Amino acid sequence: MSLAIKHLEKIHQHPALTAVIQATQAEDGELYLVGGAIRDLLQTGELPKDLDIVTVNTSAKKLAHTVATTLNAKTITLDEQWGIYRVIVLENNLTLDISDALDNNIDKDLARRDLSINAIAVKLTDDTVLDPFNGVADLTQQTIRMTSEQNMLDDPLRLLRVFRFAAVIYNSTITPETLACVTQHKDKLMQAAPERIQYELFKLFNAHTCFPSLKQMADCGLLEIIIPELTDTRNIPSNGHHHLGLFDHTLELVRQCERVVEEFPEEARSLVRAPFNGVVSRIGLNKLACLLHDIGKPATQAIKEGTTDRLTFYGHDRVSEEMTDALAKRLRMGNETTDFVKKLVRWHLYPCQFSPTSSRKSVLKFFRRMGSETPDVILLALADRHSTLGPEMSGEKLEHDHQNHLWLLERYFEEISTLKLPPLLSGHDVMAILNIKPGPEIKEVLNALEEAQQLGEITTPEAARQWVSAQFGGVSSSRTTSP
Repeated sequence: MSLAIKHLEKIHQHPALTAVIQATQAEDGELYLVGGAIRDLLQTGELPKDLDIVTVNTSAKKLAHTVATTLNAKTITLDEQWGIYRVIVLENNLTLDISDALDNNIDKDLARRDLSINAIAVKLTDDTVLDPFNGVADLTQQTIRMTSEQNMLDDPLRLLRVFRFAAVIYNSTITPETLACVTQHKDKLMQAAPERIQYELFKLFNAHTCFPSLKQMADCGLLEIIIPELTDTRNIPSNGHHHLGLFDHTLELVRQCERVVEEFPEEARSLVRAPFNGVVSRIGLNKLACLLHDIGKPATQAIKEGTTDRLTFYGHDRVSEEMTDALAKRLRMGNETTDFVKKLVRWHLYPCQFSPTSSRKSVLKFFRRMGSETPDVILLALADRHSTLGPEMSGEKLEHDHQNHLWLLERYFEEISTLKLPPLLSGHDVMAILNIKPGPEIKEVLNALEEAQQLGEITTPEAARQWVSAQFGGVSSSRTTSP
C-alpha cells in the first residue's frame, strides 16, 4: 500500500475535506473519499476539483448542509432516494458529492462500482486504504478492469466509460474479460441517456491521445452503436488516393489529428487545445469532426464518367454536414457545439485550395468565412491529407501539401489584426446612403465593404461612404425607404 499512502497528506491539507472531517467529529460516523479523487491523487499527487465522499453511520444530507454552511457554499439534492447531495463552493470552483453508502456499508458500496481503479477508498479519519479489487495495482500497471459483468449491466454507460478511462490513463490495457463484456453487451449502451453518452464521448476525445481506445471501440463494435452513420463507410474500399478503406481512413484521421497538431506553432496549438466549453476541448470536437467528415460519401458515391470503377463523391461534404446535424440532435449536443463540428465537417476540403501563390484576396476570404475556427479547420484538413496515402500520392506531394497547410495557418495569425479591423460603416449607415430598407442586401454590402477595407482599398468612413454609393447605388431603386 506504499503507493496509496504516498500522497495522502494532501487530504488533510485540503480545506474542504478538513471541514468535512470536523463536521462529523462529534458523531460516530465514518467518512470515505472514493473514486476519481483517489485515482487522481495516486496518478498526479493532487486532488481534483470534484470530490466524492461516502458516509457510513451518518447522514449524507445532514453532512452536506453542515459543510455548506461552514464553507459558505450551496447544496443541491441530486437523488433524495439514494441519499446523494452536492455541495458547490463557488469561490474555489469546487464540487463535493456526498452520498450515503449502499446499505450503510462501505464494502458493498465499493463492490457496486464499475472499474477496479474507481473502487478505491480512503477513510478520512485515519487514512485506512480500502482496495478490494486491487485498483491501486491496476492503476500502477495502467490496466482497465471491470469489477464484475453485472456492474457493467447495471448502468450500460459503463461500457463506454471503459474506453474513456483507457484514453485518459494513457497507454492503458483493457483486460480481455472487460473487452468481451463490452462486445457482448454493446447494444445496451443506447439505454443510457444521450446526454450521458455525449459527456463520456467528449471526455474520451479530450484525452491527449485517444486513438488506441477509439480503435478498440471500433473493433468491438461500440463505436458504431454510437455513430451508426459509420457503418456504411465500411463498404467504400481503398483507391488511388486512399491507402485505406473509408472506415479505417476515418479512424486514421483521429490518429493524425493527435500527431500533426504537435507541429503547429505554439500559438495555434494552444488555441486548438483550449476548452470549447466546460466539458470538451476544441481539439476534442475536432476529433469528432474527423469521424464525421466523410460519412456522406456512401450516399454520394458514383462511377466517374468514362471509367468502370473510378468512384466520385461530389457534394459529400454537404451531406456529411447534414448527417452531422442529425447525430448532434440525437446526442443532445448544444447549438454552439453542433455548429462548430458542422463547420469543420463542411469545410474540411477548403484549405487544400491554397498555397503561397494564392492571392491575398482569396486567402482573406477564406479567413473571413472560417472566422475563429480557421486553425481548427486547417487541423482537420491536414489530418485528412496525412490519412490519404494511396499509390497516386507521392511523399513529395504530401510534404508539399503539408507545408502549404502550415503556411496558411501562419498567414492566419499574420492577418489577425487585419481581420479584427473595426467596421467603417454600420448597417444603418448603409441604409441611409443607399436609401433602402432592411434586407439581405445590407449584409452583402457590408461583406463587400469589409473585403475592400481588409485589402487596404478603403481606410476611412468617408471613403467607405463614397465607395458604397458608387458600387451599390443601383440597389436603391428596388428597396427604397420612401413610401
